[in-house]
Amino acid sequence: MKRLHQRILALLLPLALLFSVGAQAKTVVGVPYGGSPGVYRVMEAEHDSLLPRVRGYEGQFSDVAEDAWYYSYVSAGYEYSLFEGRGGGFDPDAQITVAELLTLSARLHAAYTGEQAPAPEEGAAWYMPYVRYLFDRELLDSAIDDFTAPATRAQLAGIFALSLPEECYDAPNDTLVDNGYASGDYITDVDTSTPYQAQILWMYRQGLLSGMDESGSYLPDETTTRAETAAVVTRMVDPALRIMLHWVVVPQWSAVGRTLASLVDAPDNASEAPAYNDPAAVDSAVRRMLASGENTLSLRYPYEITQSEAQAIANAFMACAKSYCEQMYNSITCQRYLHSGAVLLTFSATACNDEALALYRDETMAKAIEIHDMLWESGQLNADMSQYEIARVYFQWLCDNCVYDDHGAHDDYSLSHIAYSALLRGTAVCDGYTGAYNLFLKLEGIECRAQANDTHIWTVAVLDGTEYHIDTTWGDQHSFVEWEYFGMSEAQARQAHDW
Repeated sequence: MKRLHQRILALLLPLALLFSVGAQAKTVVGVPYGGSPGVYRVMEAEHDSLLPRVRGYEGQFSDVAEDAWYYSYVSAGYEYSLFEGRGGGFDPDAQITVAELLTLSARLHAAYTGEQAPAPEEGAAWYMPYVRYLFDRELLDSAIDDFTAPATRAQLAGIFALSLPEECYDAPNDTLVDNGYASGDYITDVDTSTPYQAQILWMYRQGLLSGMDESGSYLPDETTTRAETAAVVTRMVDPALRIMLHWVVVPQWSAVGRTLASLVDAPDNASEAPAYNDPAAVDSAVRRMLASGENTLSLRYPYEITQSEAQAIANAFMACAKSYCEQMYNSITCQRYLHSGAVLLTFSATACNDEALALYRDETMAKAIEIHDMLWESGQLNADMSQYEIARVYFQWLCDNCVYDDHGAHDDYSLSHIAYSALLRGTAVCDGYTGAYNLFLKLEGIECRAQANDTHIWTVAVLDGTEYHIDTTWGDQHSFVEWEYFGMSEAQARQAHDW
């Protein structure tokens, strides 16, 4: 490293000119550390940086406050003789041009490799020697041709990603960035249509970027500033200044963040006056309510609703809601308004009031997510499994962790009728079993519904494109799992259940 410092030392002063008063202005000699012009002292560094620190920063830039986010980068850059400033200051918020980024990139590369930095050419634009230098070494994207334009943040990544060889980096955030980006929770404003997508992600992996907010947004189309450029450049030459990201990345298979409402596909359209004998219209209205996280439906018919019609509407909507029994609504109140067609339906559960049900719904969802993630993390579920195999795992788990509540079967007000009891108390009757099982399947993106007759309810699921009937309740009537009630055809289900 000492030999590398000696090799680079003679090339440092030209590098500083980029951040001086003007890149095309006459040569400006930087003030050295404790000596005459041209005499530099290499400062001892705690970390093995790529360039030596040749002077000390003592507040040379009046517009760089010590509490500014970029202070450590600007001061370090000054000590590395990368930055000189403008008129006594640094001008941190000023835009930087593409030509200035290319010039800095060329000088960094020359300094690291020990090559001669490009010299001005008579009759040519001040930046052209640097452009040719990079182009000759295949370090310049040919798509960059407007050199005098303000540089975008995407271009900053595209240019600097090529400035130094891979041996200068150790990718401290490699796995975290890959997982965070793949999860869709981080760097969400960078995709395949973003210029220099690969280079942007590469710079995050190397600890050169952290993003502009908690989700690591990069804002690739915005222009970049001298302060932002200073941060990237100093991180490039000094590994001690690179960023170790501390993102909390939820695995792709995790169900964290899902809600009961998110398990229901909202319809494109839903009638405000669905006929009670139109199952598709009733289903659309119920899905609209459930997907919005509500438990009430306001309907408005073009005629006054009679008592018998109100009862028929309530029956139709309750039957539909039971097909979504993972939502835990098994009771309905229908309020009709005289002399109008207005009807208000309120969905609830017989075992508790609305306030308690809201709490139970949250706790049930949290428990289902916990179980889902545990099965994935333990390897009992994996991405190579078919939907049929995944459904078997949940069938087994529910049979192993829940018991049938004989008392609750005769008590309409028992909590065993909702999925909360199956997952939080380990006891259930058929609607509790089916609600919990359907909740698991929907967390996996498996299409399913509840099928009921007058005395029983079970699951109908589409697994790998084929419809199956699955009765978790009857599968758990003994000390062993009765697999004959898993994966039944409709004909087999009709032999077991009348409906």
